[in-house]
Amino acid sequence: MNSKYPNLLSPGTIGSLEIRNKTVMCAMGMSQSDQGFVNQAVINHYAERAKGGIGLIMVEVTCVDAPVGLNTSRMLVIDDDKYIPGMAKLADAIHQHGAKCLLQISHTGRGSRRAVTGHQPVAPSAVAMPYSFMMGLSNEEPRALTIEEIHEIEDKYAQAAVRAKKAGFDGIELHSVGYYMGQQFLSSTANIRTDEYGGNPENRVRFHLNIIRKIKELCGKDFTVAVKLSAVEQGEDAGITMQDGMYYAKRFQEEGVDALEVLAGTWKKEASMEDIPDSGSPKGQAIGLCMALKMGIQQMTGKPAAIKMIGGGRAQDPAVAEAALASGQCDFIFIGKGVLVQPDLVNLIEQDREEEIRPCLGCGVCIDVQLQDGACARCSGNAVLGNGDNDYTIPPAQKSKKVIVVGGGVAGVEAARIAAVRGHQVSLYEKADKIGGQIFYAAAPPHKENMAPLIPYLEHQLEVKHVDVHLNEEITPEKILELKPDAVVCATGVLPSTLPIPGFSRTINAKEVLDGKETGEQIVIIGGGSVGCETAEYLAEKGKKVTVIEMLDTMAEKMVNVARTILMGHLKGLGVTLLTSCKCLEITDSSVACQDKEGTVHTIPADTVVAAVGDKAGNALYRALEGKVPELYNIGDSAKPDSIAASVSQGYYCGLGL
Repeated sequence: MNSKYPNLLSPGTIGSLEIRNKTVMCAMGMSQSDQGFVNQAVINHYAERAKGGIGLIMVEVTCVDAPVGLNTSRMLVIDDDKYIPGMAKLADAIHQHGAKCLLQISHTGRGSRRAVTGHQPVAPSAVAMPYSFMMGLSNEEPRALTIEEIHEIEDKYAQAAVRAKKAGFDGIELHSVGYYMGQQFLSSTANIRTDEYGGNPENRVRFHLNIIRKIKELCGKDFTVAVKLSAVEQGEDAGITMQDGMYYAKRFQEEGVDALEVLAGTWKKEASMEDIPDSGSPKGQAIGLCMALKMGIQQMTGKPAAIKMIGGGRAQDPAVAEAALASGQCDFIFIGKGVLVQPDLVNLIEQDREEEIRPCLGCGVCIDVQLQDGACARCSGNAVLGNGDNDYTIPPAQKSKKVIVVGGGVAGVEAARIAAVRGHQVSLYEKADKIGGQIFYAAAPPHKENMAPLIPYLEHQLEVKHVDVHLNEEITPEKILELKPDAVVCATGVLPSTLPIPGFSRTINAKEVLDGKETGEQIVIIGGGSVGCETAEYLAEKGKKVTVIEMLDTMAEKMVNVARTILMGHLKGLGVTLLTSCKCLEITDSSVACQDKEGTVHTIPADTVVAAVGDKAGNALYRALEGKVPELYNIGDSAKPDSIAASVSQGYYCGLGL
C-alpha cells in the first residue's frame, strides 16, 4: 500500500458493509442499457472500475417507475422482476473484483421529457423546471401528484430496493440531487404543497422517510441505505437552505440511513463555476459541506454525527482526498469523472504510479452527450467509454511493426501509446520543442487550468511505453521514406483559416493571443465559436474592452452545453459585447465594419483585431506520402479539425488497428 495515503487506502465501514478502501465511485448516468436492461456494455463498464480498485460502486441512476420516471430511453430500470437477472450479473461482476455495490434508485419527476416517456411529467407540485445548464431537459409544466400517487411511488422505491437485494446488491442509494424527484420534494421552490408533503422541512422530507422505513421493513436493517443529498441549493430558484440540509441529515440519521453522499444543487439562469464542476472548479469542492452537516447534526443532537459522510467533487487527486479524510471533514471520498477517464485510478494510487493517472479535463462531454436521448456517455480522455461493449482489451500485435507517428498532439501521442503497448517499435516526431499540440492553447483561457496536467501525462506515457521521441524535428517525406517504416501515422494538426475580408491581413490569430502576444485595449474578435469566446474571456479578464462578432445566431454553438452556459455567464459579467448574426465587412487600422441581419452597418473602434475563424487540416505530409508507404493513416485535426475527444478516439483506434 502507498504509505502516503494511509486514510484513503485503509478499509472502512458503511453500515454493515466492510469496504476495502475509502473510495466511492459515485453514480453517473451512462445511458447504455437496452430498453432498461443490463447488457454487456453496462457489466464491462462497472467491472472495469471494480477491477481498478474502487472500494464501493454506486451503480448509476435506475428508474423505479418506467416510462413516466425515465430520464433517457437508455436509463436502467428496476420496476419489474424481469430486470433482476441482468442486475444480478452486474452485481456479481462487481463483487468478483472485490468491490461492494449499491444501486442508485430514482424517479426523474419534472425533469422527464415527453419525447422520451410519452407522458406529461409528474412532480410534487405543478412547477416547471427552471432554466438549467442541462440542455434538453423538460421545462414542461408537470402535473402535481396526488397523495395516492405519492404513496404508490414510495412503494415503487421500496420494491426496487427489494429487487436490488434479490439481485445481490449490498444496498441502495436514494437519489436526491439535481433535477430528480428526490430533490424536488426537499426543495421549497419545487415543492409548494400545503398538505402533509409540503410547507416545511418536516413535511418535505416525509417522502424520503416513508421510503426508508419501507425499505428497512422489507429488506432488513442490515441492508445498506444511503442518500445522495443536495445539502444546499444556490441561485434565484434555490429552495434548500443550509439549515434545511442539516435538518434533513439529522432526520436521515435518525431513520437509520448509513451514509450521505453530499453535494450542492443549483437553479440559476446563468450558472457559474461554483455551481457546475468544470475544468476550472476547485478540487474537492463539495467536501466542506460534509463537515457542515456533521457540525449541524452535533448541534441539534448534542452528539457527534454517526452517519457516514461521503464527500468529493473533482477529488481524484489523492492528496486532496487524504487531507479531507485525515482532518475528519468526511469519512469516504466519492470520485466520478476521475474513474471514467482512468478506470484503474485507485490501483495506480496504491502502486505509487500517480504520474500514470490520466487527468479529467472537466470538459463536460460526459454530461452533455448522455443527455442527447439515445446517446451513451462519452469521455474526451477515454476512447473506450460508451463505445460498443466498453471492451478495454488491448491485444498484442501479431507482428511487431516499425511505426512512425508524426505529430505530438493528443491524437499522435494516443496512437503512439497504444501501438507501443501492443508491441510495435514506435518513433514519434514533433516539430515543436514539447509535446501537447493544441492543449497549450486549450489550457490558456481562464478556468481551464485543469487542462494543463494532460501535458505531463502525455510526456510520461511516451516515456513508460518506450516510444522513441524526436522533438524539434520536422520530419520530411523523404526522410520518412529513407527510414522504411511499415506504417506511418500522420497527426500533423491544423493550419489557421483565413477569410476573404478586406484588411484581414491586419488580424492576429487567437492562438497567438493565448500564447501571450500583446494586444491593444480595444479589441474586436472575428468569430464567436468556442475559441473566440474563450479568447474574449481571457482578454476581458486583463481589463481589455472586447467585442465578439459572430455570423451565426448563437455564440459558441458547438461548445459543450455545460461549459457554454458557464462561459456565457462569465462574458456577461465581464462586460464583453456579443454581436450575433453579424457579418464582418472590412478591417482597418482603427476599426472593424460589420453588418447585422437587418442590414445596418456598424463601425466598431479597434486597435487590435483577433481572428478566431477556425482551422483547416494540415495534411500536406499525408498527401505527400499517399501510395508510397505500406500503411498510411491520417488522424486527429490533420484529418478534420475537431474536438479533443475525437482526436483521442481516433488515436486510440488507430493504435489498435496497426
